[in-house]
Amino acid sequence: MTNTPEYRRKNMRFNTQKYRQLELFIKTEPGETGRLYMVSGSARKMFQISQYRKWLKITVNPGTTYEVSAENCEISYAYLSGCEQMLERGICMIQDGRFYDRSQWGEWYDTPIRNQYHLSPPKGWMNDPNGFCVYHGYYHLFYQFHPFSEEWDNMYWGHAVSQDLIHWVHLPVCMEPQQEILNYPELVGGAFSGTALVDEEQKLRLFFTRHIGKRRDRTAFREYQVMTESRDGLNWERESRIIEGPEGRDFRDPKVFYENGEYKMLIGIRGEEHPAISLYKSYNLAQWTYCGEIFEEQKEEENIPLECPDLFRLDNQWVLTAGYCGHVDGHGRKNSIYYHIGEWYQDQFHEEARGLYDFGADFYAVQTIDTETGRVAVGWISDVAKEHVKSPNGACGSMSIPRVLHIKDGKLYQNPVQGIYRLIRYPVYEGCGEDVEVTGIEGNTYYVKLEMEKPSDFRMTLYKWKDRKLYLEQKDGQCRFRTVGEGAKNILYPAEISDVTTVEVFVDRNVCEVFLNDGQAAGAKKFYQQSETGNFEFHVQEKGTVKSLVVEKMEGIWKQ
Repeated sequence: MTNTPEYRRKNMRFNTQKYRQLELFIKTEPGETGRLYMVSGSARKMFQISQYRKWLKITVNPGTTYEVSAENCEISYAYLSGCEQMLERGICMIQDGRFYDRSQWGEWYDTPIRNQYHLSPPKGWMNDPNGFCVYHGYYHLFYQFHPFSEEWDNMYWGHAVSQDLIHWVHLPVCMEPQQEILNYPELVGGAFSGTALVDEEQKLRLFFTRHIGKRRDRTAFREYQVMTESRDGLNWERESRIIEGPEGRDFRDPKVFYENGEYKMLIGIRGEEHPAISLYKSYNLAQWTYCGEIFEEQKEEENIPLECPDLFRLDNQWVLTAGYCGHVDGHGRKNSIYYHIGEWYQDQFHEEARGLYDFGADFYAVQTIDTETGRVAVGWISDVAKEHVKSPNGACGSMSIPRVLHIKDGKLYQNPVQGIYRLIRYPVYEGCGEDVEVTGIEGNTYYVKLEMEKPSDFRMTLYKWKDRKLYLEQKDGQCRFRTVGEGAKNILYPAEISDVTTVEVFVDRNVCEVFLNDGQAAGAKKFYQQSETGNFEFHVQEKGTVKSLVVEKMEGIWKQ
C-alpha cells in the first residue's frame, strides 16, 4: 500500500440527530484506490473509492452515532441531509468531528475574509447563479459549485433557498459532472449554467448545459443542453439530453421561457463571425427546433462567446443581457456583462440603447426573476484579479446583493432589495463632516450613505490593508473605483455616469457593492483585507457640499 499522508487518516465522529443521509465528497490521487470505513456500535461498513472524485450518499439512522475513517483518500466536504422540514432546517455540515447545523452556521462562516451577508457556499468554489426561481413559496437559487477546492474545476450544482432573498438555507448538492468525467481525470466539464421553468403541472424543470472536454486541449470539447425535473425542488428525475451542440464551439447557458403558446430557449454562442444568441422553440419541452439568431453583437470584433443570456420585459420595454466572456474593455475590465434595451418582436431583438451592467468588473452571469416588488437580479461576485485568499472552510465566490431593476431615461437602474436594510444595526458615524475617519468597525461589515448638495470631487477609502487600498472616488466629475499598492492591480474602473451626488456602499469583508445616484449605476469590487475590523475614510474637495453622511454597522445572515 502506498504511504498515506497523516491528514488522510483522521476519524470523523458524529451523531445524525434528525437526519437520514450522510453525503461525502471524497478525493483520491488519480490511479489510486481509497477506502472508507463506517462504524456504528457493532455494525461496520467499508466503501471502496475508485473514482478520483466521488460523491457518496449513505443512508443513516436518525439519532445514531457513527465514526467514519478514510484510508488513502480525503473527505473534502461532508454534511447530513434528508430530514423533515428540509427547506427550513437545511443541511448540517461536519468538519473535524464537529457538527454545524443551521444554528451554528455563524461560527462556520466567521473568518476575517468570509462574507457575512452575501450568499456564499459552505466551502469550495462558487460561480454562476443558476435556476433562479420561485417554487412552492421559496426563492430557489442554484449555483455552479466545486466542493473539492477553492479553485474552478469540474462543475456541480449547489442549492440554497430563501423566503426574503436575504437569509438563505443551504440544501444538498443537486447535480454532478458526467460519469465519464469522474472516471477520467484528464477530462473536464460537468453541469454548466442554466435556468428554471415551473410548468403547467407545477413541476420545477431545470435546463442547463453539459460540458465535456480535455484539460490540456481547450479546443477539444462539446456542449449540449439537458433537462431534468422535480416535484419538490429537492429530488430530481433522470435528465434528458435535448439539444446537441457543435464540436469545439461554445453553445451554452439556456434561458427558457413560455411565450405565445410555445416554449422558447435562448443559447449563448460563439458565432461564425460575431458573438450571438440563438433561438430554439418547442411545444413539449422535449423536441426543439432551431429558429435562427435573435441577436448578433456586431460591435465586438473579438472571437468570443456570449454567455448567460436573459430576456425580460421591464417598465414597458424589453431588456436583453449577456456576459461577454473574454472581452476586455478600454479600462481593463474583463468579462463584463452588458444590458441592451429595445424591442422584442417576430423573434428578433432590436436594440435601442445599451450599457454596462456593473462598472466594478466583479459582477457576472446575472439571472433575474419577477417578484412582488419588481424584477430582481442576482449576479456572481467573481475574482477577476485573482486575489483570492484561502482560509479554513473557505470559499471563493459569492452572490451579489439582490438588485431591483427599473428603466429610467433609457438606462437600467439598480437598487438593493429593501430587505438588506434590515441588517443595519447601529451608526458608527453620523454627520456632515468633510474629513471623516472611522476605525475599528466590528467585523468589517458596514453600510455608508452619502448625500451631497451638489456634485463635488470626493474620495472614500473602503479598504486599507498594509500598503494596499481601495478607493471609491469622484474626480473631475467622474466616479470610479481605484486601487493602489502592490498586489492590488492598480485598477481604475469608471462608472458610465458623471456628477454623482448620492452614494450607497455595502462592505462585507472581502467584497463591496456600490450604488450611485439612486441606482443610476452599480459596481461590485472584491478586496481581501485580512483584518477583523474595518476602516472608513472620507474627504470632499469642496466645503459645504455634504448634506449628510452616515456609516452604520451591519450584521450577518448566518447567526441565529
